[in-house]
Amino acid sequence: MASKRKDAGMQINLFPFLSVVVCIIGCLTLIIVVMNIMSMSKAKEGREPEEVERAKEFQVLKKQEEEDQKKYDDLRKLVDSLTRLNQDLLAKRQKLTMLQDMSESAEKIDASREELIAKFQTLSKANTQLAADEKLILSQIETLKKEIEQRKLPPDAAALVVRPSGSGANTEPYFVEVADGQLLIHYSLKEPAVPVPAGSMEVNPNLRKLLDTIAQRPYRTLIVLVRGSDGAVANLGKLSGVVGVYNEQFGSQINPGRLPLPGEGKVDLSLFAQYLEKSQFTPVPADPNAPPTPAPGAAPASGSTPPAAPAPAAPAPGQK
Repeated sequence: MASKRKDAGMQINLFPFLSVVVCIIGCLTLIIVVMNIMSMSKAKEGREPEEVERAKEFQVLKKQEEEDQKKYDDLRKLVDSLTRLNQDLLAKRQKLTMLQDMSESAEKIDASREELIAKFQTLSKANTQLAADEKLILSQIETLKKEIEQRKLPPDAAALVVRPSGSGANTEPYFVEVADGQLLIHYSLKEPAVPVPAGSMEVNPNLRKLLDTIAQRPYRTLIVLVRGSDGAVANLGKLSGVVGVYNEQFGSQINPGRLPLPGEGKVDLSLFAQYLEKSQFTPVPADPNAPPTPAPGAAPASGSTPPAAPAPAAPAPGQK
């Protein structure tokens, strides 16, 4: 009995696939060879005229671009230079304007300096005169104090009678009493004196009105009655300064006469009644709510009044 053939299993025959691959490789190789031959033959023949023309145009454009870039760089440098030059001109113009302003300011400062120097010299002279007057008044006050001590006046201060001296027929005196803390404007025998606080001399309306009244006529004069205290002497200096400023401001020539008052008695101006009755000064209406200010040395409301004591004679207007 014949033996059975063994099954060798499934077998793959690769011959058709390999044949196809080999054929494809051969075709590709042939195509590559043909293309190389064509390119070699074309290179031997040279480039086309269009290609050459485009190459020339490219060179011209490239050269033109380089020239334009160079011009652009030159223009850029020129613009930068002009910009720097413009900045320098602006800086110089600002510096010139600043120098002109400084020059004008210097001229104004020079003018102001000359004016201030002139005012300083005037004030220095006035201060020197005030210092001399203050020494003289202090000396007179000390002399009068010694005289009072020698006379041994009674405890209650007597009224101080101001007597006229010299020729005053063509003058019209106005009296201001200088005391501690205030001034007193005597303008009438019937009305009380008008107080002027020492701290507000420069702006007090009554003192300003009195100076205006005196300055209106050349024959009117200011008589200053000075008490013997240190505060009164200090207020005299303030009053002299106010009068000096008023003269300088309005061109007037108010020359106050000074008269020291010994003691603390009330001032008696009865010998000048004819002038006080014709006085052109009228006080500014006072605030009704302000408390009245008593005159220094005034006698009490009740009790006996001591007899009047003579005071130094008032200088004639125009004499110091």
